[in-house]
Amino acid sequence: MGMKLNKSDFKVMSFLAYKNIFKSKVTFAVIILVLAMSFLSVTFFASIIDGLGYEFEEKMISGSTGHLMVEPGDDETYITGSKELARDINRIPGVVGTARRLQTTSVAEHEDINLGTQTIFIEPAYEKSVSNYHLSIVEGSYLTDNSDKEVLIGANLVESYADEDDTRKRLDVEVGDELSLSFRNGVVKKYEVIGVYETGFRFVDEQLILDYDQYFTIFPGVSNAADKILVRLPDRESTAFYKNKIKYDLGVSEQVNPWQTKMGTIKQFVGSLQITNRITGVVGLLIAFATIYIIIFINVTSKRSQIGVLKAIGIKKEIILGSYIIQSLSYGVIGVAIGNVIMQLLLWFMSMYPLEVPIGEVVPILTNQRIISTSITIAMASVIAGYFPSNRAAKENILDAIFGR
Repeated sequence: MGMKLNKSDFKVMSFLAYKNIFKSKVTFAVIILVLAMSFLSVTFFASIIDGLGYEFEEKMISGSTGHLMVEPGDDETYITGSKELARDINRIPGVVGTARRLQTTSVAEHEDINLGTQTIFIEPAYEKSVSNYHLSIVEGSYLTDNSDKEVLIGANLVESYADEDDTRKRLDVEVGDELSLSFRNGVVKKYEVIGVYETGFRFVDEQLILDYDQYFTIFPGVSNAADKILVRLPDRESTAFYKNKIKYDLGVSEQVNPWQTKMGTIKQFVGSLQITNRITGVVGLLIAFATIYIIIFINVTSKRSQIGVLKAIGIKKEIILGSYIIQSLSYGVIGVAIGNVIMQLLLWFMSMYPLEVPIGEVVPILTNQRIISTSITIAMASVIAGYFPSNRAAKENILDAIFGR
């Protein structure tokens, strides 16, 4: 504003804004509701996407990657001395658990149906400290140590767990049935289906699981080896600290990869949803901007004569402009405050009743940073939207305003 304003000017400015805001309580309520909905359109969908992404990541961590994954070096096929290495990692203070795994491909056959599958070999007892397979049994039971004739099968490989419109080839097996597995070296072995597991995550639920020691009976030239060692940590944010402990304190030459590096497919999926989220956010901001602009424009247009009279009796144009800016800011701040209250109620409700999706229960996640940035953005959009029509009215010639020319 070009002229310096004193304390009494701000009082007049605030009084005019107050009168404009509360002249029509219905209009005020509608504006606040629109701005609150704009706030929700920006934050609520974003919180769902963040919650969905978090759940995907947790499924991968608890099913495939752990928080850290130790893998063979570039020129190695296996981690040699894997038992001793897993034991040493497990002794690091704070480490929750370690689990060795081996994997290969096999062809499963049952009643003349052949199906190529990923087959992993686990140590059932140690696996409980790292993954959630033992908690995901939907039929039958979990593997026991030295289960030399038993296999766990993922629900996505079983016909009875397929959706009605899913035509992919599956095995029509149930607990107690026999599977014939053919491995890449020509070995064929028969196993009894001891249980069906379902984590809710497709990449994890399309596997067969055998006892760890079975790998060495199928591939007898290998011993004390692992394709990977999964490491469970106290939380998912501490990977860098424990990676350094494993690499440098233990002198590990193998690759030590945090879970974030194994989320390529998940990142692509969540990234595509984030694009939709950004579009929704922009639409919400445009709605807020258009609402304030239209309301202020109608307000100043209907009060041209009144504004002209105010200027004629000596009210500074900066005061008139400032009163509408205060009015716009008030709309934005109150709308954002109401939107925040509604959003917190929704988050509380959905924490008690999570959103049920195929991968599990999704709880919305809304960070303070997003709340603050969205609140400031909508408040600023309200001020800018109110500035343009009110600035034009404040600059209008006194006689033109009074006589409506």
